[in-house]
Amino acid sequence: MLSIKQISLIRSFNREYTTTLGLLNRDVFDTTLSFPESRVLLQISESKQITPKEISNRLDLDASYASRLIKKLDKLGYLIITQSPIDARSKIIELSKIGKSTVSELDEDSNVQIQNLISNLDESQQKDLYQSFKTINTLLFKKEEH
Repeated sequence: MLSIKQISLIRSFNREYTTTLGLLNRDVFDTTLSFPESRVLLQISESKQITPKEISNRLDLDASYASRLIKKLDKLGYLIITQSPIDARSKIIELSKIGKSTVSELDEDSNVQIQNLISNLDESQQKDLYQSFKTINTLLFKKEEH
């Protein structure tokens, strides 16, 4: 079991990393989208076709909050929402052309942000940092490199 001091270090890292990435700053990527709205778009992008319930589950969002986010993104023209051919009570959500373009911009901006963040590290340090994140992904999220 980790000590309080060790847990505090992890929590401190989380706060610093959140601040460094600007996750609380709406203007971080020159977009009008909030972080949760952006995450919903990215989740839809990764899934191609997805239901509101799947979005809520995958992002661990309250269903009503996810629904409000989806409605707003739809109203802004980022989404195409159609009736599910399998279940008439369900909807299928896909990205519109503007939604795909926005996700592409968000991805590019995120890549540049990380490149800038690690630009002061030498190649060996960058590899060490990458390995640390790979280890975190494997241990906490059971994700292997893809």
